[in-house]
Amino acid sequence: MTTNCEVMLVDSDRLFCAALAALLETTAFRISAEFSTLADANNAVRQGRRPDLILLNLQSGNAEELGQLKLLRATAAQARIVVLASELTSQILSGALQSGADGCLNKTMSCEALQRSLHLVMLGEAVFPRSIADLLISNALEEVALPPSAAMPSLGNELSKREIEILRCLLGGQSNKAIARNLNITESTVKMHFKNVMRKIRAQNRTQAAVWAIQHGISPRLSA
Repeated sequence: MTTNCEVMLVDSDRLFCAALAALLETTAFRISAEFSTLADANNAVRQGRRPDLILLNLQSGNAEELGQLKLLRATAAQARIVVLASELTSQILSGALQSGADGCLNKTMSCEALQRSLHLVMLGEAVFPRSIADLLISNALEEVALPPSAAMPSLGNELSKREIEILRCLLGGQSNKAIARNLNITESTVKMHFKNVMRKIRAQNRTQAAVWAIQHGISPRLSA
């Protein structure tokens, strides 16, 4: 992603907006515009606003909200769009997918996971929760197609506890050297575990592995 990412925040909860702005203050993400409604955000985009990332809250995923989200997707074609919701209901998840959002995240997720998810979105990945798979299985999304980069790869063989720890360290932004130090193993062993993980989850690189880990509810492990 670019060094500085201009963020448009759309949420009527002013306390949450202030908290999020404080959280992102020391990161590459800078909130440059805030709006209470999707309609106001659409007007701003039509008037020339060009954010790199749009973070927006969906209250219920009703027809009116989704109509505004689809319009925003069309008018802000250059931006990445992430839905933030207090509760990820099937209606909100399916609505976010249908409307072309690049991600759908729960407001209650950890600060570290949120930042990692936003970085992944800006790298071109689609980040959705694991429950998307359950919705697809139960046909809750009916004929909605999951974006290719958000598709759930088959796990194949189950991951070992050590391999899950490796993924947790990856989400924590740790290098192979840091992972080896924190887990008290050698760097060559870390590389071996990564190779096994990549094969099992069918990931081509560390970014895809991080996306898979976030989608499957794995939490970051920060450096000791």
